[in-house]
Amino acid sequence: QTAPAAGTEVEGVVVTGSRIPQPNLTSVSPIQVVTSEEYRLQGQTDTIDLLNDLPQVSQNDVSTFSSTSNPLSGPGGISNIDLRGLGPQRTLVLVDGRRLGVGDPNTGNTNPSPDINQIPSQLIERVDVLTGGASAVYGSDAIAGVVNFVMRRNFTGLQVDAQYGISQHTQHGNLIQGLQRARGYRVPESNVWDGAAKDVSIILGANSADGNGNVTAFFTYHDQEPVSQADRDFSACQLKITGAGVPFCNGSSNSNIFYTSDGQSDAFSVLGRRFIPYDSAPTTPPSVFNSSPFQYLQHQDTRYTGGFFAHYEVNSHADVYGDFSFMNDRSSTIVAPSGFFQGSGVSELGGFLVNCNNPLLSAQQAATFCTGAQIAAGDSVDLTIGRRNVEGGGRQSDYEHTNYRAVLGARGVIAGPWRYDVYGQYYYTSFTQGNFQYLSLSRLQNALQVRSSPGGPVCISGGTCVPLNIFADGGVNQAQLNYVNSSAFETGSVAQTTIEGTITGDLGAYGWKTPWANDGLGIALGATNRRDHLVFTPDEASLSGDLSGFGGAATAINNTLRVNEFYGELRAPLIQDRRFAHEVILELGYRYSNYSTGINADTYKVGLQWAPVEAFRMRGSYQSAIRAPGITELYTPQAVTNTSDPSSDPCAPTDSGTTRAAATLAQCQRTGVTVAQYGNGFGSAAGGTNTIVQCPADQCAILLGGNSNLSAEQAKTYSVGFTFRPTSGFLDGLTASVDYYNIKLTNTVGALGGSLILNNCLTTGDAQFCSLVHRASNGTIFGTTLAAGYVVGTNVNIGAGQNSGIDVQASYSMPLDRIGLNDWGRITLGLAGSYLLQSTVTPLPGEPTYDCAGLFGPKCQTLNPRWRSNVRLTWQMPWHLQSSINWRYIGGTLLESQSTEPTIGGGPPELFNRTLPARNYIDLSVQWTPRERITIRSGIQNVFDQDPPLVASALPGTGLPNSYSSYDLTGRRLFIGFTAGF
Repeated sequence: QTAPAAGTEVEGVVVTGSRIPQPNLTSVSPIQVVTSEEYRLQGQTDTIDLLNDLPQVSQNDVSTFSSTSNPLSGPGGISNIDLRGLGPQRTLVLVDGRRLGVGDPNTGNTNPSPDINQIPSQLIERVDVLTGGASAVYGSDAIAGVVNFVMRRNFTGLQVDAQYGISQHTQHGNLIQGLQRARGYRVPESNVWDGAAKDVSIILGANSADGNGNVTAFFTYHDQEPVSQADRDFSACQLKITGAGVPFCNGSSNSNIFYTSDGQSDAFSVLGRRFIPYDSAPTTPPSVFNSSPFQYLQHQDTRYTGGFFAHYEVNSHADVYGDFSFMNDRSSTIVAPSGFFQGSGVSELGGFLVNCNNPLLSAQQAATFCTGAQIAAGDSVDLTIGRRNVEGGGRQSDYEHTNYRAVLGARGVIAGPWRYDVYGQYYYTSFTQGNFQYLSLSRLQNALQVRSSPGGPVCISGGTCVPLNIFADGGVNQAQLNYVNSSAFETGSVAQTTIEGTITGDLGAYGWKTPWANDGLGIALGATNRRDHLVFTPDEASLSGDLSGFGGAATAINNTLRVNEFYGELRAPLIQDRRFAHEVILELGYRYSNYSTGINADTYKVGLQWAPVEAFRMRGSYQSAIRAPGITELYTPQAVTNTSDPSSDPCAPTDSGTTRAAATLAQCQRTGVTVAQYGNGFGSAAGGTNTIVQCPADQCAILLGGNSNLSAEQAKTYSVGFTFRPTSGFLDGLTASVDYYNIKLTNTVGALGGSLILNNCLTTGDAQFCSLVHRASNGTIFGTTLAAGYVVGTNVNIGAGQNSGIDVQASYSMPLDRIGLNDWGRITLGLAGSYLLQSTVTPLPGEPTYDCAGLFGPKCQTLNPRWRSNVRLTWQMPWHLQSSINWRYIGGTLLESQSTEPTIGGGPPELFNRTLPARNYIDLSVQWTPRERITIRSGIQNVFDQDPPLVASALPGTGLPNSYSSYDLTGRRLFIGFTAGF
């Protein structure tokens, strides 16, 4: 997995943080290299999976996507990469040095970035991961770094590759299994096999008759079965922790709960044809619904890719090349059933109007919420209802992404030392999302207004409406479901057109060099024109917000963004082949960017390398980088959706009304709570203090949307380090590098966290924050419409952060005859590690800065271990065998509230999740080559079937499996495959 930090030249393209090609070029910036061999040894056929194992890559369950991302995310079916945990939108992704466009037009995706699924792992020659800012060289988005996929070219012959993989897991969680039994939940089978994946690829290549050209064509197929949270004990229920630190299995209260929307009544559940106190006896649906078994740990996915790479050298002045790639990816997720969700109703208070003389209500039920006069008059009562559609089954989202990428260009010699490379690239992704098994809010309301007729109960609205009987066990039938069921479709596309030209020259041909150097000055000049166009078109059902449990109304968009850029670089060997100065090289770079939004940006870089001797090199660089806001960040219309940030209302009681609100009356008044709402009402029998209803399912509401006045994010990055490459003695074969990096980010684009807004309003009363809290007339802050309560979280330029650490890479290869084991082959030991020194966040100018390094929790959003590493030992045996063992390490972390960090630390003692222990994963693989061009491989990932650490579900967020996706979630993974060449 590790390799020398030097750049590698492939067909004249050098990916080293510079566009200037030079023989034996050594990078001024640290580079992590992942080879195709690593993919085969690890058995990874999904390109993103291996990259997520790199120590420099983070999996943020809030902003990143993969096959194990949160199933409750509205967008899906894509994979993206997040360097340094700065967000996938701040990682620039290239294929052979050319930019990829945004992979998903869904406006619900607040972190737009390229879709890695379009890059088949079987076609990868290597992946260069350049960490640190590189905007001066490659343009916007390279704040965290650049990931460049170098593809296989100039292939001749036929190669067929096939692999089968499957997950196996033995349940280890005695604690959580006991909690599941205590709650009456199903405990998963002790031994499960699932998540099978099948992969086939064909590569065909041929040279032209004169040897001046080549065409390499490919086709790949990937099919992956889902893994359900129901089949892992650690994810089969929603883990909650009491204030005393006692864990228990819980679920959603959106299951079988009824109370008046003004909060003046206690809560009830249906049993038989009666209302009983909420959660006082077993009911159907249950009072607390276990959503986890419906959700996926690993999504279903079927993918086809195909295309070709071609070039023909007419003469030294014109090497014409063309690339074409195609991807069709279809994936599916299932989550818990739709139904009535508290606060999402059509009334002003977010409830549903039920007429008191509804014939489906028993006398006891009618009398529970209505007076005799109301029953006689047929008045309606406004009820907040939470009831799962257990009769209809889980909600399903199907995603389809179809991607095309075409490149046509030419390169060659202009004259003398001058070369050119000019190309045009067209990138297009179409998208369709189907959402099924939802219920229509408007039809639910119609079906609750019922009158008697000679033929039985009928809807007051008439027409095709069918009365919905949720007031009796077994009262819902298929005819009722057919009426309230609803589906929705969303379509969209992303198109990017790029025209770019670069001229490079060696000025040494004109004698332009320093008196102390052998090589001359190298120069590169270039220009780029890029146009991005994004369209997202939800259907009427999606736009209206009529789907119950959809998270809010979808928003449409149709906008274009253009940019013109000019750049230049200079590489100056200052001293060469002198005493204590084997080589001293200076690198300079500058780029000017002009955006159609009015943003003008200047970025630059300065780099210096000093090699006192050939085997030892010191390097350092300073770069100014930017990220211009994308189309969805600028132009997405505003809409209300439910979110885990904030997950609770400090001014509402918790634990179903049995625990007093966390905030005082004076504090809550700052957020818009009235004295009457803070009076003794909901849950009063148990000592509750509020008529305000708590956000259900750990999700309050937030208003999201774009801002056309956004400016560019700014970053200042620098790195210093050294490489060591002895060429003689026992250390011959060693390559090592150590680099310190520092990324300072300002003017960041993003939404202020709902929790941050609420907490600042509560504690300071600052009008800047309190004006962003909009409570419904009943005081709540949940729901999916502008009439409901919500916290404003639209995009702004306001935050800052700093990320720093130390990267370590080493590789040592040694023939065993060096230690007397003649004819025993060769061993190779590789290390890639990263130590996180600092990961600070400054939410607002003047606000306290907190550091997430070594922490986990909802504010830090994901795991931030101090140390992560991969160590691989490979033995190349002389018997056509190769065996390898890989050790992946994720360091332990501390819960953010237990730290001393300002604003997020200093909380009460945490008795269950104070720390998460380190995790060690061992992977084994073996390859056998019985004859030339035929290789059989097999391996096991996570040999010891390590479970992820248990985490209270509120910490990583609703929908996740009581842990973080940084860990292995599916258990032991076995694979077998072969490669045959002809």
